[in-house]
Amino acid sequence: MNSLYTLALRQCSSLSSDLQHLASLSSQNQSPSTSSPIHSRIQSTLAELQQTVDDYDHMARREIVPQIREKALARVERFRKDLDQYKQEYKRVQKSAADRSELLAASSTSSSISATSSSSPAVQQRTRYTPNSPWVPSPSAYPANSPQQQQQQSTSYGYDPRTNAALSEHDFLSTTSQTLDAYLSQGQAVLSDLASQRDVLKGTQRRLRSAANTLGLSRNTIAFVERRTREDWYILLGGGVVTLVCFYMILKYLG
Repeated sequence: MNSLYTLALRQCSSLSSDLQHLASLSSQNQSPSTSSPIHSRIQSTLAELQQTVDDYDHMARREIVPQIREKALARVERFRKDLDQYKQEYKRVQKSAADRSELLAASSTSSSISATSSSSPAVQQRTRYTPNSPWVPSPSAYPANSPQQQQQQSTSYGYDPRTNAALSEHDFLSTTSQTLDAYLSQGQAVLSDLASQRDVLKGTQRRLRSAANTLGLSRNTIAFVERRTREDWYILLGGGVVTLVCFYMILKYLG
């Protein structure tokens, strides 16, 4: 049962870190698709945690010691609450990512429509010019933006590299802190399990000692009864011999 408890703690820690990573990706407009490995890992971990909690609940209800059974059932309730929270958090992250992608798609569509409408008069005006006129400048006189300039313009609306690095460092530190907290909680749970096992072993030792003392008293009683049985047998034989001698003397001298 302790191995199941430790496994459930590890699965909760893995779920927490994966959900935080997915939320950070969604906040940076880098939300992965539903068929990505992180979604598959989260879904499989949720199913495994559900199975682990059910097995732990089944073993907790079969526990003989009342204190350990109550403690295990309380842990089962806490695991079920955590599992519900993880499921709600996963749904919330999925919904926020879907809403953000819809907003981005709508904004990109509106911007492309506005760009097309704004560029159409310029195209019409350019087509009115006669290319054979020496006074009309050729279209090559106004070169289009280079790909590097277009890329700079497209990325100028995002965060700068320093801000992105700071955000990444903040996410890493928060994930590390939560992982350390999960390890500390696992260590505390292991210590509490060791303390409860120590109490159980002490109770078992006391019961074994009382059983040994009971067996010792029983052996002494059995030895005493056997000794008295042998003594009674000797007394019976001696009484029989004395009785026979008395009969012989009576028959000899009084018969």
